[in-house]
Amino acid sequence: MQMLDLRVWSVMCLGAVWLAACSPAADEAAPAPEAETVPAELSEPAADLVTNDDPPPRADAFEEVTNFLACTGNPYALCYYSGPEGAQPTMDGSSTPLPCNPNATETAADCTCFAVTNGVYVEDGDPLIFNFVEIGSILNPEVRAETMAVCHEDGSNCLNMVNLASGICEYSDNPVIAALEECQPAPVCDYLGDVATGTTQTLYPEQPDVALISTFSMAYQDVMYFGSTDCSDQAEPLYAGCMTAPCTEADENGLTTCTCPTYAGPYQVGQEYPPQTPSNPDAPQVQCDISPNVWSAALNNMSTPVTPGD
Repeated sequence: MQMLDLRVWSVMCLGAVWLAACSPAADEAAPAPEAETVPAELSEPAADLVTNDDPPPRADAFEEVTNFLACTGNPYALCYYSGPEGAQPTMDGSSTPLPCNPNATETAADCTCFAVTNGVYVEDGDPLIFNFVEIGSILNPEVRAETMAVCHEDGSNCLNMVNLASGICEYSDNPVIAALEECQPAPVCDYLGDVATGTTQTLYPEQPDVALISTFSMAYQDVMYFGSTDCSDQAEPLYAGCMTAPCTEADENGLTTCTCPTYAGPYQVGQEYPPQTPSNPDAPQVQCDISPNVWSAALNNMSTPVTPGD
């Protein structure tokens, strides 16, 4: 496997995409379905988020690795590591705070996130060109329905994390493979903007100030402690579901602010700091309760672990 394939499989086994795919979902901790509330800050199209879905799109819940649709060429925001008010432990010693601050009604949080404005993150000379959208968490209901109609509800009929890792779609010069539906980009990718043409996002057509859309990628794994910490046992769980949330223009520090709807329920944080050892007994650990802040997180509803070759 090449670098991209290894990274994709690491996500499938460690559970990046907002939770550990190899950790069990905490069904017993799941709360009763709550009435869907809509953060006023998201206005259109978020007002259409009022549904009876359980969990709703803002919960960023997933059941299959195929749920993660692969897009490329678009600028995006990465909120995967956002949450605490202060700086977090990092592998390179950097100290960029990435806070998620809930609004007064706790219906949404303003999260500081990494901005990948050219759509490519370079690590050790290797460009990471793909970012991923969880199909059930597309906040624009029309685009979500359009994407599910083409890709199926589980995302299996479009280019997704599994199809990408298999390597079959790399042979696009073969007309048979190039025509495969499972190698075609999902409709949602067309709404994220395009770096090459300068096309801006159209996922939020009524919000022209939205410059970036929050998705997931393997970017910044050389800086942050990628992993999974289960927070399903919190007494009053609340987290920000940032998948496809609207974000501002990037600032001079390469950061953006995304308005992420919140959800009350069990979740996992996509980080795991180095363990405490006899030589370093006070090593900081991921804390689930970071109130008044909230984590950018998600819910793993997968029933079985995923391993390479399955």
